[in-house]
Amino acid sequence: MSAQGLTSEAQLRYLLQWFGEFSELQREDFLPVLAASRSDNPEQLAATMANMTCQDKPVSLFQCRIKLFNEWFPTWSREEQDRFVNKISEIDSEFGEKLHEIITDGPKVNGTDEPWINEQNVEPEREDQVPENIPVEIVAAS
Repeated sequence: MSAQGLTSEAQLRYLLQWFGEFSELQREDFLPVLAASRSDNPEQLAATMANMTCQDKPVSLFQCRIKLFNEWFPTWSREEQDRFVNKISEIDSEFGEKLHEIITDGPKVNGTDEPWINEQNVEPEREDQVPENIPVEIVAAS
């Protein structure tokens, strides 16, 4: 039993039911969250979660469910996680295909077919380049 008093089996059933209630847009939002949870890439999960925050708005039911997913899913056994992914793929085969593609190839960015790659060797800024945003002070002549 977890701290909330629910078994992982009950948690799994809740999440499957909620997935069935998600709109198409919510499923698209959930896709990278689930993919990041399935991959062993914490940077990807952190980036995904950062994009979902809405600090100036009340938390939606969908966001609450995603929060619970993020609390529950990592505590499950690999077998339970696999069962969840398989059941979701049965419910929505297109979602399952997209999920498999993201897990295998990495997420696509900005509508391109190129997968997201977290490059560690980023070129340092050159000192001879002029920055685009230079503060300028304008003084009126009298």
